[in-house]
Amino acid sequence: MQKAKKGAREKMAAPIHGNMDRMILENLPILPRSMTFSKMLEMDKASASLRNKWPWFFPPLCARKNQATLSDVEKARYICAFNMINNDGTLGHLVDLHAGAYGQHGNLLLLPWHRMFLLLFEAALHNYHPDVCIPYWDWNEEQYFPDWLAGILPTVHTPTRTINVIRSPGMGSWLAGTVSGTPSALAQTNYNSFSGPINGIHGGVHMWVGGTMSDAGVSPADPVFWLHHANLDRLWWQWYNSPAGGHQNPIIAGQILPWTYTEPDTRNIISLGYKYV
Repeated sequence: MQKAKKGAREKMAAPIHGNMDRMILENLPILPRSMTFSKMLEMDKASASLRNKWPWFFPPLCARKNQATLSDVEKARYICAFNMINNDGTLGHLVDLHAGAYGQHGNLLLLPWHRMFLLLFEAALHNYHPDVCIPYWDWNEEQYFPDWLAGILPTVHTPTRTINVIRSPGMGSWLAGTVSGTPSALAQTNYNSFSGPINGIHGGVHMWVGGTMSDAGVSPADPVFWLHHANLDRLWWQWYNSPAGGHQNPIIAGQILPWTYTEPDTRNIISLGYKYV
């Protein structure tokens, strides 16, 4: 019965992941500028049967995996998609957007704001590789910088500047101490007391990576930014569904600027078209 219910939920989410839904287009208008082969297939109604036959290429739900478990092909495809959205200007647009003063750091807004930020980034990746999902870096278990990204130091051109990614990761013991409060955060029984320590861990990992990641004005230019925030998002989903979290949501009124999204839009990752595996 549980498998049947899970399958039904994933089928319901398929249209959201399978198309550039209206809200993604509203909030990332630069996206349609690049008309790729995969996007043409998604938009062509005559190709629907073909897409259904290719669930490995157009998965009904994007499966975000632990980066440590990715195959060499999966790693290469993530890097390829990242490079493509860097080349077409989408990444630079997102970097400048993150530099805006939207109150998205150090408070209750950190997790919901970045959930939607990751969703837009992932939609951009799907422009080129619909099967590529953002991996997560579980720094609670993997207290070292992901080795397959160590040599990936892109130059990112934004509408306002050029960023040359640099980094200087610290010792593993420093990272271990930084994230040691995660179990305590997951045991909290209200959103405010959960998000407080998570905010601290979030900033601490940015500083541990160093370089570009230590500056919020440019940090999304580093590919590891997205893996770090995917892990924070995963922990939030884990807490939300736990007895401690009890499906509690933050109290955030109005739009989550600069987008048209509101807090209720951020609550269910299955409805948003992805899951953690």
